[in-house]
Amino acid sequence: MNQKNVLVLTIGTGDVEKPEASLLNPLSKSIAQGEWNEAVLLPSTVTKTFAVRLQEQFLDLPVRIEPLPKPKMENDADACFGYFDKVLGDLIEDGYTRENITVDFTRGTKAMSAALVLAAVRRDIPQLRYIHGKRDKRGMVISGSETISGLSATLATARRQLDTVIHLMHRGNFAAVLKLIPKDANRLDKIFPETFREEATELRRRAYFYAAWDRLDYKEAMRRATYLLPTDGFADEIAWLCGLANEPDRSQHGAMAKWLQIICCDLLSNGRRCIKNRHYEDALLRGYRVLELIGQFLLFERGMDSACLDSNHPAVQCLQEKLKKGRSHGLGHGKKGCLTAGRDNTARLLKILNEPLAIELLDFDKKHTKIKAKQRNHSILIHGFTATSGSDASALANLYDHLESLLTRSCPEAIARARAVTDSFPRH
Repeated sequence: MNQKNVLVLTIGTGDVEKPEASLLNPLSKSIAQGEWNEAVLLPSTVTKTFAVRLQEQFLDLPVRIEPLPKPKMENDADACFGYFDKVLGDLIEDGYTRENITVDFTRGTKAMSAALVLAAVRRDIPQLRYIHGKRDKRGMVISGSETISGLSATLATARRQLDTVIHLMHRGNFAAVLKLIPKDANRLDKIFPETFREEATELRRRAYFYAAWDRLDYKEAMRRATYLLPTDGFADEIAWLCGLANEPDRSQHGAMAKWLQIICCDLLSNGRRCIKNRHYEDALLRGYRVLELIGQFLLFERGMDSACLDSNHPAVQCLQEKLKKGRSHGLGHGKKGCLTAGRDNTARLLKILNEPLAIELLDFDKKHTKIKAKQRNHSILIHGFTATSGSDASALANLYDHLESLLTRSCPEAIARARAVTDSFPRH
């Protein structure tokens, strides 16, 4: 990158009767104060002649003139912004770093000055300057009393950056947040002044925390939670995650049932966020996984594991007989002589065990004709080659409402806790 310094100045009309005192002398003073490798003058079509006179004063310094291309543009802030933004953009493309560009917005029309400041902020140029001094009875700066002061745009650009970060956090784009708030302390210091540094650092910590939670890595989320400030009030979220991260032994059927209930509820919330963010295929897969898990935890509540069914259990034998009468291959075969049941057979087994929700689990697809389990299996994310009808956001929302209804009836305490914790996910 070009490490040379460039000064960019607007040139307005000043006092037309005293152009040297009101315009040329202050601008000369601004150019003289500082070490520049180039100066760029931004006059209007009317003040281009003044720019030429100023250019002739600095024979040892390259002075480039970039006049507004059309008459009367000097009073059109929008037009000035577009032009000045292009000039600054060209300087950056030429190799000037943003830190080595300084803009002086004093001696332009109000529209020109405002436009140059906005263009500098838009281009993340931190160094601005203006000329001020003692004023006479007319409110005009007295010639010779001018003082040049610097103004940093860093506060405004850093605040804008944080506003963008907060918006991305709300949208669940945690990777973008981590990209905008660097981990490296030196890079962080360059982007955020001390005023905002603590806020930026804490937002980065929360982005790591939420990113792990959102990708269902509960153990990593718990690890990241240790970096959050105790005063942030994440006690409920951490308690919820603690339950999610602590998987019980599968042989402890009661504990497995309770654990799968909160897994279901968290996955439901995760899927709703997928719908909100238009990740419809992901939402479809999560929805049917929740449906499958409901059957599994209802079976665990009865002391049975769908992945390891006792072939001597009366209900299992009854189901086997029914399946064989229907010319089915029957239940699957697992390890150690156990039988296994998929989603539909788990629901059939629950029906034999007189589970009130069993029929609704079996008939689930009938209420969602636009989205069926078979279509899910043909998703590009499973066995198919294209996206499924899971692109229907309305149908997906109805499916999720039905799943939430099932959870409300089967595990009311877990769904209530999930709503309290995940409805505000993420909060910043």
